[in-house]
Amino acid sequence: MFELVLGALDGFSVSAAFGLAGCALTAYLVARCVYDLFLHPLRNFPGPKLAAVGSFYEFYYDVVKDGTYLWEIEKMHRKYGPIVRINSRSLHIHDPEYFSTIYAGGGRPVNKEPSAVAGYTFPHSTIATIEHDLHRKRRAVVSPYFSKRAIVGLEPTIQERLDVMCSRLRETMTQGMGAGIPVDLTSAFSAFTADVVTFHFYGSHPNYLGSDGFKFGLKDALTALLDFYHLTRFLPVPPTTIKNLPLPILRFLNPNFSLVMSARSANKKNIMEFLNRPRGGGSGARDTQTKSKFKSVIVSALTDPSIPAEEKNIDRLLDEGETIIFAGIDTTARTLGVAMFHLLNDKKHLQRLRQELHTLPNSADANRAWTVAELEALPFMRGVVQEALRLSYGLVVRIPRISAEEALQYNEYTIPPGTPVSQSTYLINNDASIFPNPHEFDPDRWIKAAQDGFNLDKYMVSFSKGSRGCLGINLAYAALYLGIAKVASSLDMDLWETTQQDIELYHTRGFAFPKEGNGAVKVRVTGIPNYNY
Repeated sequence: MFELVLGALDGFSVSAAFGLAGCALTAYLVARCVYDLFLHPLRNFPGPKLAAVGSFYEFYYDVVKDGTYLWEIEKMHRKYGPIVRINSRSLHIHDPEYFSTIYAGGGRPVNKEPSAVAGYTFPHSTIATIEHDLHRKRRAVVSPYFSKRAIVGLEPTIQERLDVMCSRLRETMTQGMGAGIPVDLTSAFSAFTADVVTFHFYGSHPNYLGSDGFKFGLKDALTALLDFYHLTRFLPVPPTTIKNLPLPILRFLNPNFSLVMSARSANKKNIMEFLNRPRGGGSGARDTQTKSKFKSVIVSALTDPSIPAEEKNIDRLLDEGETIIFAGIDTTARTLGVAMFHLLNDKKHLQRLRQELHTLPNSADANRAWTVAELEALPFMRGVVQEALRLSYGLVVRIPRISAEEALQYNEYTIPPGTPVSQSTYLINNDASIFPNPHEFDPDRWIKAAQDGFNLDKYMVSFSKGSRGCLGINLAYAALYLGIAKVASSLDMDLWETTQQDIELYHTRGFAFPKEGNGAVKVRVTGIPNYNY
């Protein structure tokens, strides 16, 4: 029998094998087209026929053309209306009033789409958790440490890091001729946010603000992961495969990949050393700068007897920490950069903000430390923060939600349970029916809305909404209020070789990237503000 098989194979040419494979592939594609176009439950939803077959159309624009499918989706909405089919199994809606139906609260089970979280390489984190009930369990472990009350306790650390950052920025004045040497303000903000969120999660920070030119490898590693984001969504292997490759191969793919693993190993070692210490000294981490005792998230969770053992596994919490740190580094830093760009691009905004800040107690004190609560009460300050958030967008990739058990009704369309449905933060934040002149930085729109009794906050979707909305929203707001107020009131600066085009969204690689460059806001520090208004 074996000899008969070998004999048959001998007569089977390589060209015949390729021909057979080609026929099989053609048959599969034909069958796929027939099913997706004529038999699929979404066959009657509007949209281009090419997009309705598999995910080939999406792959072309997001992988080959580097995160530009958003613009094709925008064109689809202009042509087909507010609901479109964007791949064989997914729908996209553009309707600000329907956002909270898709991104629902805990009352309705909402899952994530596996292909959407495949771009993350931290499978045990809350953000990568697909199933609704497991997500609620995991989020419950860490959410108490990100409550507004918990973040108030972190304000001294945020203030101390901002003092260090502003001190380093002032140093650049002495290194230039007249005006200071050019500095990447977005990198400075990245180092600031990285120090803050690392301290919050692990109980200490690596002083990224002390790095040369505010450059640090972990930020470069994040950029490398974002460059691979879309490709990993379409790989036939789990995304963790890349992370689990041997370090020499990771260094070959990108020298900064190995920094993620090195940082993880160092964090794990520090935590294990802490847990193995004799008890009696308490579980708080001592911040030597602020002299305050502060419980890190991960140590608190690991030592909390009320948390199930499987949910405080150290590797799961390390995954959690890495996603929160990466998200905290980039989104908040970009928003701070966008805020300062617009304040410096039109200094009437900056002058008005300074005048409002000058009404606060101790505004003339060089060592002042305003609280988030004080800053939130200032109408123009609040408008600046909200506009910066609106124009930086948060996550700009599709973040689909799946109604696991119920069909959704949108106008005359019934959306079957299990269908991934998404909306775009970019399209909502630039919807002229909600935000007139949407590309204009206009803090007054928030003041006017409040005066008119119009709830404009309902349409702020940069943090998403519902039970899977951003975990770190309170930490982000604290960093934004304190960071913008500190920098705006402490330093005179001019933009340097940075225009609107340098911060405008073109590529969606998880976060927003411009057509060229990395979205950096560059400045020269020119002096210290004079408060003789």
